[in-house]
Parts: sequence; C-alpha cells; structure tokens
Amino acid sequence: MWKSSKKKEVKYDVGIVLSGGGTRGFAHLGVLKALEESNIKPDIISSVSAGSVIGSLYADGKSPEEILEALTSKKLLTYLEITIPKTGLVKMSGFEKTLKKLLKAEKFEDLSIPLKVFAVNMNTAEYTCFDSGPLAIAVKASSSIPIIFQPVEINNELFTDGGLINNFPVEALEGKCKRIIGVNVNPLGIKRNLDNLKIIAERTFQINIRSHTLDRKHKCDLFIEPEGLDDYGLIDLSGANEVFDLGYKTAKKLIKEKGW
Repeated sequence: MWKSSKKKEVKYDVGIVLSGGGTRGFAHLGVLKALEESNIKPDIISSVSAGSVIGSLYADGKSPEEILEALTSKKLLTYLEITIPKTGLVKMSGFEKTLKKLLKAEKFEDLSIPLKVFAVNMNTAEYTCFDSGPLAIAVKASSSIPIIFQPVEINNELFTDGGLINNFPVEALEGKCKRIIGVNVNPLGIKRNLDNLKIIAERTFQINIRSHTLDRKHKCDLFIEPEGLDDYGLIDLSGANEVFDLGYKTAKKLIKEKGW
C-alpha cells in the first residue's frame, strides 16, 4: 500500500511532479490517465518545462485525452520560427498565444488544481517558482530550452527552462503531501548520429539535467520513468500518440506491481 512521505500533518493527499523532456512530455498524459483509472488524482502539481505545459492544462480541468488531442491538433511546432542563432535557434513565436486559447484560466489562481511552475532567472541565476499571476507566460518561460529556444522576458528579466537547474522539482511538495508521485520523461540512453547542432544542443541539455532527477527520485513514494522514451526527440510531435502510450503502459505496469 501507499507509504507516507511525511509523518506530520500535511495539506494535500497526493502531489505529483512532472519533469521536463520536450515533446516526450506527452508521456505525462499517459501516466495521468493510468492514475485516474486507479482513482488517483493529484491535489497539487509541481512542474517544469514540458511538465508545466501538461500540468497547466490538466490543472485547468482538461482530461489527458483532451490535452493530447488539443496539442496534436494545434500542431504547436508550426508556431516555431527558425531564427538567426543569436539568443536561440528557434523562436516560440505563437506558443503563448496558442496556450492562452487552450486554457480557460488566465492566472494560476483560476486553476482547479494548485500548480507550481519553475523557470531559471537568467539575470540573477535563481531558480524561480511561479504559482500566482499570469499563467501562460510563466509556462512559456519554463519551457524555453536553453540555446534551442529564446529566453522569455517577464518583468524586465529573462527566464529560461527550469530544467537547467532542477528538472524534477519534488522539493516543492515535500512536507505538503502525504504521497508524492514523480514522473520523469527525460531518460538518457545511448545516442548515435550526433551530426547537427540541434541534436548536440538537445543532448547537452539532457546530460546536464539527468543527474538532478537521479538525486531526487528517492523523495517520491512512486517514481515513474516511462520505458522507451530514448527513441524520441525533444521537439518532435510525430510520435505524440506513441509517447502517450509508453507513459500509460509503464504506469499501469507499476500500479499493478505495487497492488495499487
């Protein structure tokens, strides 16, 4: 059965951590579907990068299937412009606008599930938590993978992907939840054909953030790392449904093994 991560009285029953991992984040949706089928739904979400995109839409009241359909039908990559590599290789030109259309909530306070979104303040080098105020721009900032995407300006400061410092923000839930579920969608397997700048940039970022997760997974009561994600890139929508299924199957397997 479940074990308690903290013995003292806490505010929430179930908290979930959603890691970054680019379009591998569709696996989060499969995990959430599997959890729902076992009557497990988070009372609070701590998220970063791709996890913040999924987390914001889920906290807004959408089902995993609805989110999958919304994101793939919108073809978010058509909103990315290739730019001269001054501050980033790709410009997220329509990302915020598209996310606002998908969300009912304009602010964090409007969400049905409390959400924490993390990004890095490039000016101060601080790991910053957004949990109030405008929602879409905070999610955009959290999702701006360094080098690949341009930083996002908020209140005259530049922010980038929170995974740069911590791609698995479980600490935000410690002492607040009886049970913590962690989902990591950024596994690191062997990579061949490192033959262009985008792939090398992705790989460099993945190597940097991998150790953050391994150091923190013991803080979870249930840690889920979907099998088979190594074969999918960080900004490739073509395998969205397969990635969703990988998350679903791994979560179902673990839930069955643990008897939950």
